[in-house]
Amino acid sequence: MPATDVPTDLNHGMTNLPVPTRFTLGLDLGKMSDYSALAIAQEWPERTDLNLGKGILVPSWADDPSYDLRWLQRWPLRTNYHTIAEAVAARVAALVAPPHANEVALYVDGTGVGTAVVEILRQQDAIRGMGARFKIVTITGGREVTRVSGGWHVAKGELVSVAQVALQRGRLNVAPALPEARTLRDELTTFEVTMTEAANATFSHRDGKHDDLVLATALALWGARQRPSVSYQFRYR
Repeated sequence: MPATDVPTDLNHGMTNLPVPTRFTLGLDLGKMSDYSALAIAQEWPERTDLNLGKGILVPSWADDPSYDLRWLQRWPLRTNYHTIAEAVAARVAALVAPPHANEVALYVDGTGVGTAVVEILRQQDAIRGMGARFKIVTITGGREVTRVSGGWHVAKGELVSVAQVALQRGRLNVAPALPEARTLRDELTTFEVTMTEAANATFSHRDGKHDDLVLATALALWGARQRPSVSYQFRYR
């Protein structure tokens, strides 16, 4: 589905109803020599059920969905974390503002940046209001994925492979006009896979290349797959 198309059939042709959708944001926080980057993936339900008697619109989410990449942003090196937090919070606030019927979640790479940066994000009203939909991801080596309090420990190969497979299978629509779209594709193609003596695959970018947009997109797509495939009720009365 092109990123410019809105499936109006999901609200049963009734223009006064919201079109249910959910957005997952992936935020890669860079250090001194790395960029920070934000990606926003949008997922449409595979169908919605309309119950006029109860005044509810109930979307059902696919187990293996397609995504539209709605936003890509990379901040200049050494951008203040407060500036980044405010920009991300503004994106979240815009997505959840009425009359939208959006479910919004944020997955943040907390590797090496410390709890202070996480708290800067939590202090933003829009992000604090997300509650359990704000998750911290610590990127590790190997193959393991471990759930911890407040988030996850996830192998880098697991994250990157989700983005690569989605793009290869046509499950990720990246509009050519999207800022940084070409840079993202370049980053994905410059990733190298190395097998260790223990037969573990390790992912790394080539010397002189960055992987911030890849990781931001991977965080968004991987995070989207962790969200429960359940129905939500949006009242329109």
